Order: sequence, then C-alpha cells, then structure tokens
Amino acid sequence: MSKSKTFNNVTPAIWECVKATSYKEHGTIYAPPGANEGTATTNSIVGDVVLTFNYNPANNSVDYTITKKPGIVSENQIWSGIESTIKGCSK
Repeated sequence: MSKSKTFNNVTPAIWECVKATSYKEHGTIYAPPGANEGTATTNSIVGDVVLTFNYNPANNSVDYTITKKPGIVSENQIWSGIESTIKGCSK
C-alpha cells in the first residue's frame, strides 16, 4: 500500500459529508476549518493518525497522504475507512 492515495468522484457535498461523518464516527478534526488543504487528525487509544489532504473541487478529487500512524494500524485500514465513508456519503 502507498502512503498517498487519491479518491475520485468526491463532489463538494460528498466532501462536506465525509468531514462531518469522520468527526462524528471517529473524532477526526480537519484543519483549518473549511479549507481545501490541511491536515486530518484522528486521536485513538492506540495513537494518532495524521493525514494531509488536498481537496480539488474542480476535479472532484481528494488526495490524502499519511504523515503519522501507529504501527498497529495498517495503511490499508486507513484507506478502506476513507473509502467506506466516501461510499456512505455518495448515497
């Protein structure tokens, strides 16, 4: 798995849903608020997961890069979680 991944077909409405759902379900904080690029930080019992993000509304895509994660959490788990949230917001 790569430390960076692009997700496509993320409309502005889906992007807002992803941020809200991530916060509600995992406490993920996207900073700075309302920005198209910055960091997404999730604090967990096993350690912090920190990603940089760059949302491109013109292309309906978002690029994430893992900058910090606990060893017990795999990159695949992170990507699967994001993909699941995007799919849930696409309905």
